[in-house]
Amino acid sequence: MDLVAGVRKEGSRGGRDAFKWEDVKDDAQRENYLGHSLMAPVGRWQKNKDLGWYAKGDTSQAAVDAVNARAEEIRRIKEAEQDALSEALGFKVEPRLRDHQVAGPKEVEKAIKEAAEGEEEGGKGVGFGVYAGSVVRGEE
Repeated sequence: MDLVAGVRKEGSRGGRDAFKWEDVKDDAQRENYLGHSLMAPVGRWQKNKDLGWYAKGDTSQAAVDAVNARAEEIRRIKEAEQDALSEALGFKVEPRLRDHQVAGPKEVEKAIKEAAEGEEEGGKGVGFGVYAGSVVRGEE
């Protein structure tokens, strides 16, 4: 007697390939299926309706601008909290330049002086300084 050779039970016992939401629409126990109201809608009020409206995000320009403005506000609040904490701990806090503030002539002069202090006379960059390599001369 070989038990593995043949199918012991006849018919379909269900499964992923045998399931169809269209069959759920006609089933008397359709309420027992999770997601039946979205995947197998039945009734006049559900025809030509967007049943998943709540899961879609708002992609209008006003909504995108509002999200960006909120993110910018949160960034500024975090910067202010960080500055307040640093000041409370005794660290030196540099004033931050905000978007609506324009650098005045004093700030520009200060930045130029700070940049000039670190540089040596002459210049830095490609072409300055002594070449320490060997020169290969071509055949003449």
